[in-house]
Amino acid sequence: MSEQPEQIPGEESKKEKPRLIRLIRKSNDLVEGKYRFDIWEMRVFTKTLTMIHKDDEDFRPYRIYLKDIISDFGLEQNKQSYKFLKEGAEKLARREIRAIAPTPEGEMELLTHIAAGVKSFTNNSSGKYIEVSFHPEMKPHLLQLQSQFLMYDIKNILRLQSSFSIRIYELLKQYERIGKRKFTIDELKEILDVADKYPLYANFKQRVIIKAQEDLADFTDIQFTFEEEKVGKAVYAIIFYIDRNRDFTEEQHPISVDTVIQLASPVQDTSEAVELFGLVKDFKGANIQTIHDWLKQFSPEHVRQRIMLVKNQIALGSKLRNPMGYLQKIMTQVNLFDPIEEVKLEKKQGDELRLRTQQSITSLEAELEKLQVDHYTTQSEIIDKLLLEDELLRNEVYSYIQNSNFYDRRYTPEQNRKKGMIQGMVFGKVKQNKPALFEEMDKQFENQEKNLKAQLRALGWDR
Repeated sequence: MSEQPEQIPGEESKKEKPRLIRLIRKSNDLVEGKYRFDIWEMRVFTKTLTMIHKDDEDFRPYRIYLKDIISDFGLEQNKQSYKFLKEGAEKLARREIRAIAPTPEGEMELLTHIAAGVKSFTNNSSGKYIEVSFHPEMKPHLLQLQSQFLMYDIKNILRLQSSFSIRIYELLKQYERIGKRKFTIDELKEILDVADKYPLYANFKQRVIIKAQEDLADFTDIQFTFEEEKVGKAVYAIIFYIDRNRDFTEEQHPISVDTVIQLASPVQDTSEAVELFGLVKDFKGANIQTIHDWLKQFSPEHVRQRIMLVKNQIALGSKLRNPMGYLQKIMTQVNLFDPIEEVKLEKKQGDELRLRTQQSITSLEAELEKLQVDHYTTQSEIIDKLLLEDELLRNEVYSYIQNSNFYDRRYTPEQNRKKGMIQGMVFGKVKQNKPALFEEMDKQFENQEKNLKAQLRALGWDR
């Protein structure tokens, strides 16, 4: 069966045909699943998604032609393309995904392969296409989606060369109407499955976050800025601020994504929705669809009260950076509260977190210092005993330190060996002569010290 893209109704130009809108649909649970693709896996997966029709009730084998991949993603047509495409499909067949989904019994974690199978030609020169079959466990996330799903036009990701940029595009696209999304660093790394690839935040920021920021601004319909939240000196979380990309070219796609969504899932504007929209229409990111979404879950009075709270606070001088995002947050809360009090509460919670962090640092520093002192004391006691009981070793050590520029001949060897540099020389010489006595002790100490320092650095300790 050939690919069936959806055509958006509208006036047709006499000179050229209207562009066919090929939509990607994924459940929100799948968008936020834990997995990592390379760019070729992502291209195969994305291309296959465009071949699923919104009314399909079951999966079928999806045939992907090399020429279509090359055309869609603007790739060079060469002998390597089929090879990369085939390898991407084979990786996709082995790829597992973890996704959390709510059920009547509680949240459940799904662990499944994405693809059930892949067919490809054994001879690359004769290969014109590959076939991908999805795993049945993917049905709730890709078929007959009615609510809690993301939909966007594939054109937004065709020019992205990083699979991480595509993932971040989807994660932020979910929250475009809200205009804001927050992740802890650990949470975002877990979703992108990059904790092992980018353990240091500086590398993660530069190669994933900044790269995605540049890519989305250059090639997609949304863009973002971000703010870092710190605990001590360590970055703990990122707040993304999402905006429509006004520089995004719409020459071949004059119908906005919002229009696509409304045409695909039409709703009837009620008088209540129109009235409530009139109250928020001046807020950045406001649209009638958001009002309808709220009215599906809450009474008109519930929605109106929260809108009026925000409008009253703004009238009294409160500076809310993102009123629609704040409305989305308080819409699910049973009891209303003052946003100024919320700011105070957040500050208090931040202060408490910083205090707990500093207390943890102080406690770990004390533990580290005790470990170091105990290790030194234990070694010193062993060395003193060895020098007292082993005359041959004692003579060798004393002869060794007496040839040092740090040795002071006004004092006895016993007095000298308690001083700074000489003491270090004594320790080194004894351990060189009796390595078996110290190897295990030193190894255990180094591991414990390394572990404590890692815990401290994770809290912002910079020594």
